[in-house]
Amino acid sequence: MSFLTILVALIINHYWQRERQLQVDSWFETWLRWLLQRQSSIPSVMRDWRGTLPLLVVLLPLVPLACLLWLAQGVLFGLLTLGLHVIVVVYCFSRVNQPALIEQYLALWRARDYEAAYLHVEQAVPDVFDASLQDYALMHRQFTRYIQLAAFRQLFAVLVFYALLGPIGALAYWLLVTLYRRAQSLDTREEAEFVDRLLAVAEWVPARLLALAYALAGDFAATFNEIKRFGLGELQAVSNIDMLEACSAAGAGVTELAADTTDFSQRAALSLEALRDLLLRTQVVWIMGLALAALVV
Repeated sequence: MSFLTILVALIINHYWQRERQLQVDSWFETWLRWLLQRQSSIPSVMRDWRGTLPLLVVLLPLVPLACLLWLAQGVLFGLLTLGLHVIVVVYCFSRVNQPALIEQYLALWRARDYEAAYLHVEQAVPDVFDASLQDYALMHRQFTRYIQLAAFRQLFAVLVFYALLGPIGALAYWLLVTLYRRAQSLDTREEAEFVDRLLAVAEWVPARLLALAYALAGDFAATFNEIKRFGLGELQAVSNIDMLEACSAAGAGVTELAADTTDFSQRAALSLEALRDLLLRTQVVWIMGLALAALVV
């Protein structure tokens, strides 16, 4: 069922062309505020440990899903279970139509309408850019990093956790990433550091699997050199993303593209196109890998 679920979820993700700005995540904000307001009722022995609150935020919402999956077992010859699995996986994917966002950004970038490109992305994904930018080279780097980050955390890593732990694992990872993005809401820096370390540990293997997939889908030698350069890496969430950024650039042949043209605008557009194509090829590599794993297992 895992392979079928992933295949159906990827098909839905590919052909769902309309924007996905659905109001389906507000419950997490409410849940986090409710738990923060009542953390004083947690026994002091547990409250003093910095990991108690983050783990409660991530683990408790999994209980209703586990109950639903248990109740759905065997109903309609397993179709209800399959439907629940697909819904959870698609829910954990990006809320933004990434291909359409890239295409519109590229169209505006090629027209050298950089302000319109900035406003378009800012409207679709408000947290991509640090501030109102006048440096368009920096703007482009931040957008490219967002695309890489979204591909990893809102697609590939979700598939890894689903393949390993089912829908509960996929949702747990989504909850952890969402909490990481809202770490400033936590009361102490120690709790935020715990979330960062926990996410870094959770993403260590998926990040390296994705880097290896970049090598198989792109320039193998250049990408593998980047994997070796980062090695084990530091246990920080940002370190995994830095490695993927370097590996995707190597796999897409960004260095060769930079040498072919001196015009920055054209070079940036070609690099983003190469990254987009690499991500599409990597999806094919993962589907083939999952199919082989399903046959073996």
